[in-house]
Amino acid sequence: MAGFRGAGVRAGRMLAVCAAVAAVLAVFASARLTAREAGPPATAGAAAADTGCDGRDRQGWVTVPVSFSGETYRVRAYLPRSYDGVAPRPLVLNLHGSDSTGTAQMAITGMGASAERHGFVVAVPEGGLSHPGSSGGRTWNIPGVPLYGGHPAAAGGRDEVGFVEAALDALDRSLCLDDRRVYATGFSGGARMTSLLGCALSRRIAAIAPVAGLRADGTDGARPAPCRPIRPIPVLTFHGLADQANPYEGGIASRWTYPVTDAVRRWAAIDECPSAPVRTRVSRHVERTAYTGCAGGTAVILYTQSDAGHTWPGAAGTEVRGFGRINQEVSANELMWAFFSEYAL
Repeated sequence: MAGFRGAGVRAGRMLAVCAAVAAVLAVFASARLTAREAGPPATAGAAAADTGCDGRDRQGWVTVPVSFSGETYRVRAYLPRSYDGVAPRPLVLNLHGSDSTGTAQMAITGMGASAERHGFVVAVPEGGLSHPGSSGGRTWNIPGVPLYGGHPAAAGGRDEVGFVEAALDALDRSLCLDDRRVYATGFSGGARMTSLLGCALSRRIAAIAPVAGLRADGTDGARPAPCRPIRPIPVLTFHGLADQANPYEGGIASRWTYPVTDAVRRWAAIDECPSAPVRTRVSRHVERTAYTGCAGGTAVILYTQSDAGHTWPGAAGTEVRGFGRINQEVSANELMWAFFSEYAL
């Protein structure tokens, strides 16, 4: 894979030649790029250029229809009270875990309160698979990866990357969003899906923050897909040492084979981070491992919680039955928003 820095040098050499051409083409440029490999999307800096920036003063939950592969899905989004339909807002995709829903994910993470504090929009698309034996839980269809609970990998399921891209298009048409500031987080199976989006949609997603489920190289699975983002992608992640669902050291058949630290190192290699990480003791039970100075000014950062299980740091409560303790020394929401705020396409 050609290095990100090498690509930047070649682009710099051509800048003088391209500048005049770009100035002419800019006059005629009006269509938004939608093909996956077409490069970064158009900027949503001017409200008039975005059909969703219609001045409608809406707050709270809205539902946006998403047409994809012959089906129509309904994606819910939360608009903070400061949303005015004029100023484009950042968007955070908040992806639920296996056998869960968007509503449950919002309750678990408390992301609505964070959206109010910081003024971003949250969207909660749901996985394409009905979880086996569930009364309503959904699961993300990650190619080649067995489902949580030992169920075999799905075959012929929905193209989840394509669906998320269609959802981004529909959300952008309906709401006043800043295309340059789209971010993704998720829990457990949703963290794996977030990892896949970092690999496959780096031209549309500025940074990712998977919780309790970071992967690299696309997936685990029997035949993992290579992770080849078209730009360096900033990565922030959280994981508990006492996580029994996705153990810190890996080792669950083909669903979860390698350690979290290996996933972090792989992302550091993908982002061409130049040196060994710096480890910092944040609090009694939390250590921060940070690769910085990576290509494009990105970083890859892991918060390891020695007291936590398969849980969301800073969530309400002290423990989740069957999944372990919740670390209250750090807030995943606050740390990820500070991280997201550093990056835009």
